[in-house]
Amino acid sequence: MPSGGKDKGTGRYGRQQGMGRLRRANVKHAGRVGGWERHDEDAEVFDLHGEITRSSHAGERLISRFNRLVALGQGTVAAGEPAEISEVRPGLTMVRFADGSQEPAAIRRALEKRMVGVRNTLAVGDRVRVEREAGDRVIVAIEPRRNQLARSDSHNRSLEHILAANVDLLIAVAAVHDPDFKHGFVDRALLVAAAHGIAACVAVTKRDLGDPSPMLALYGGLGLPVVAVDARDPQDPGVAELRRLMVGRACVCAGQSGVGKSSLINACYPGIGARVGLVADEGFGRHTTTSARAYVLPGGGRLIDTPGIRECTIGGLGPVDVALLYPDLAAHQPGCRFPDCTHRHEPDCAVLTALEDGKVTPSRYWSYRSIVDGEG
Repeated sequence: MPSGGKDKGTGRYGRQQGMGRLRRANVKHAGRVGGWERHDEDAEVFDLHGEITRSSHAGERLISRFNRLVALGQGTVAAGEPAEISEVRPGLTMVRFADGSQEPAAIRRALEKRMVGVRNTLAVGDRVRVEREAGDRVIVAIEPRRNQLARSDSHNRSLEHILAANVDLLIAVAAVHDPDFKHGFVDRALLVAAAHGIAACVAVTKRDLGDPSPMLALYGGLGLPVVAVDARDPQDPGVAELRRLMVGRACVCAGQSGVGKSSLINACYPGIGARVGLVADEGFGRHTTTSARAYVLPGGGRLIDTPGIRECTIGGLGPVDVALLYPDLAAHQPGCRFPDCTHRHEPDCAVLTALEDGKVTPSRYWSYRSIVDGEG
């Protein structure tokens, strides 16, 4: 016999802050909405990591599952030497220790078997515990992740390919011109970051080819750090500002081909940019490579060079969720007649009114539409 009632999303999984009503409104987007259900098996994880609510991010459920499985082996976390995964490629996993030294390491078989639903158990940025067995380094425990970037595996869509873990900053790189500034790319990168609880900034390159002030005003107005850079000049103020943002943080840099990402990184950290981009120059492009590497930055921090993440998972997000992660759209949401307004066709939609009145930038609204309509 069903428990709970029809109102406020109550039912077999308990009270969900009105989520049931919003899910029903988005039933035709079921593939993007299902990630919000609470399962009894996750109770222990909720106790450890807190209740998931509408303000949580798309990657939360996968993170919770991973951390729940990790928690099963918490008894061994205290054992072993702490390290971080610094490189992952077919047949090789490298770990970096506190003194900066690196060694290859294999994951303990029993630990790997416990992690289901992912193609790669380990990702660059994972914090692990390592022991020495018969002269070889063995990963005996994985510590809980703060966040992760993932996409559906290119060979098996039922599996997740984890691209990077414990990321502090996602840098969306786009050029003023040659190629033209891609608002859709930048907006999707910012959405991915927000959905996974990762700080973001925008780096506008090739400012010598055009005026970057509209981009600075648009994204700066959202409260984001935005820097305009001439990567040809290592003394450029934008280079210094971007370097300041990266210090002490684990960074992922995403930019489409031709925007000058490698040149930008080289301007910030000479020598690194020549190596970065061999697997990730397309940023959010489609890739099948599974290689990824973290470079230690002078002054502290790491730059994670990872395959393109155009298909980076933002599953579990319906139109309402996406709109709430667009701060300029979310600011008008309370004025909509319907609390589950998707800002596409509903009457008395405050977002559409703000668009008509010039209070919402058209490029931002249409990038939102592209994503929720399945085109972005």
